[in-house]
Amino acid sequence: MNLEDSYRNPFAEYNANKMDSKTILDYWCDPFAFKKSKAIQSGSFSEFDVLTHEMPLFFVGGRGTGKTMFLKYFSYPVQLEQAKRDVANGTISSIADYFSKKGAIGIYVRVDGPLLRSFKGKSLSQEAWNSIFSHYFELRVCQAVLEVIKDLVLQDALLVKSVEKDFVTQVARCLHVKPGRNVNLDSLIAVVNTDIEAVTRFRSDIVFSDIEFHPRKAFTTGDLFTVVKLVKKHIKGFLSSLIFPILLDEYENFSVDQQRQINTLVKFVPEATTFRIGMRFEGFHTFDTVSKNEFIKTGRDYQEIVFEEVLIKDMDYEKFLLGVAEKRLEAVPIFHKKRFVDIQKILGTRADLETEARELISNRKTPDQHFKLLKDSGINIPLDKAQQLLRCPDNPLLEMLNILWVIRGKPPEQVGQTMADYLAGKKSASVAKYRMDYVDKYKLSLMFLLCSVYRQHKRYHSFNTFCFLSSGIVGNFIELCRRSFQIAYFEDRETLFEKGTIDSRIQDSAAKEASSAELKMVNRIHEYGEVLYRFICNLGNIFRAYHTDVRLKYSETNQFSVDMGTLHDQQLKNAFNAAVEWSLVQKKPRLQSTSPNSPRRVIYTLNRIFSPAFQITYRTRGQFSEEYSEEDMRKLMFEDNVKPQVSLVGAESAGTIQQQLSLEGGSE
Repeated sequence: MNLEDSYRNPFAEYNANKMDSKTILDYWCDPFAFKKSKAIQSGSFSEFDVLTHEMPLFFVGGRGTGKTMFLKYFSYPVQLEQAKRDVANGTISSIADYFSKKGAIGIYVRVDGPLLRSFKGKSLSQEAWNSIFSHYFELRVCQAVLEVIKDLVLQDALLVKSVEKDFVTQVARCLHVKPGRNVNLDSLIAVVNTDIEAVTRFRSDIVFSDIEFHPRKAFTTGDLFTVVKLVKKHIKGFLSSLIFPILLDEYENFSVDQQRQINTLVKFVPEATTFRIGMRFEGFHTFDTVSKNEFIKTGRDYQEIVFEEVLIKDMDYEKFLLGVAEKRLEAVPIFHKKRFVDIQKILGTRADLETEARELISNRKTPDQHFKLLKDSGINIPLDKAQQLLRCPDNPLLEMLNILWVIRGKPPEQVGQTMADYLAGKKSASVAKYRMDYVDKYKLSLMFLLCSVYRQHKRYHSFNTFCFLSSGIVGNFIELCRRSFQIAYFEDRETLFEKGTIDSRIQDSAAKEASSAELKMVNRIHEYGEVLYRFICNLGNIFRAYHTDVRLKYSETNQFSVDMGTLHDQQLKNAFNAAVEWSLVQKKPRLQSTSPNSPRRVIYTLNRIFSPAFQITYRTRGQFSEEYSEEDMRKLMFEDNVKPQVSLVGAESAGTIQQQLSLEGGSE
């Protein structure tokens, strides 16, 4: 068979909700293998902790960070698949041995948002709905546990006797089912399924009729978690030594009342279990429990682990993404056979800014346009003399640095000599400063400024750039790769299949498409879409203005601070919380100063996936941040074309020769 005919985009599947156990296992890249240090740091964790740590863990992250993939990997179906593979290749003797060494069996429970929202309204009081939800959630957990035990009995015949003799009898009592000859595990699962169906039927019927809910037997918070304890107590063998963490996903979809009930279980963890809960930022709607005087507290009742922080701070993020990509590339026959499985080689390691700058001006009728920045900035020097002193044909970015130094007050003759010394490899204080400004500080900023002069887009390409653009969100990286491979397949298939590379311009197109799609998605956010779209557009265009400041006084600015305590307008506060929840903006893990000598504050950055849309940096340098008051936030969310807080010297004159960005971000 022609391998090209069997090709499929290696990054096409990335929704873990739709993946089966085999696919999850095939694509799983162990994050614990990429830790920077073997020591467990504060806020860090290990695979063993995820499964067996007694304290409940909340995994917090934006859309696409991999929370669902993470939780489902530790669930019974996926771990069973891994156990079977290990038994088959002889690395472990039995499935029982596998789970014994793991120390736990994860019970994955997911209740979708629309279903959760159905537990309210109609002719019922909220108190009654809360009782029905508690009853329903207990049944769902019980159902999941019993299904796992049923499957384990099929895998291990040694469990059959104790399950049928003792466990079934005890569970029947717990469910208020009369023990008898015909009561077995299957019949008990059928009872639970019937009870769940009764709730589903009631939720549908009450929409059209005034009826009451009369369950076969009502269960309240914690009642059916007893089943987990019965597993350990009445099933002989390896199960008696295990813990059974409940893996609960998308906690942000639970209402305040529903979270109170789950918080109660988190605070008073039932015996033999614990909780691993995934949610987005701002996913807690309450910390209260069903008891008026009790609430859950981080560090005491649960530990919160932020995915982006763990991936970037505690792990070698780039190596982790290399591993993620390799798993997917290995699954495509043509890439596997030709060993095109290193995404770094396919995309290129880093962007070559010097080459990009040369290509940008090489075919220009007026390749000296950037020297006119001197005149626009009030520097009185003839154009031909400026070119004579500051010209570096092989590297336009050095020319831009020379122009910047002259605009900042250095004599052109001195600047030209310093450049010559730098290129000749000489050493001096001036050369050291020149090198630091070029290599460490301004190279990327100069590229953005050069692009603005010639009304061209900055290109976004290379593995390193895609890592930055992903903003710690694995899903963003996968989407950038998916679009790159999709375009390459249709536009340059030969290079993809024969050389195993993707042209930088194709990558750039993919990055801009992904960025634009993310920006358009903002409008779809429930309730606050229009407000947040304007907010992100204003932020992006403000940060763009800093990038085109000819003095580069605050180069690569892409962050801001806002004191949430000063936001008294609840609509503003809710909208901003939604921006954080959806990772449109991301909170930095540590307090920082917004400028030299200013107090340390909470700093937020614009998600870097928006960088191509607004033609701004994909780095976060942390030199300067805009500070927003409540009134500033109101303008950003409800007004158009909000300007930067700082007067940017030369920005207006530079604007006469640069392409103006529209509100939508990017250029026309």
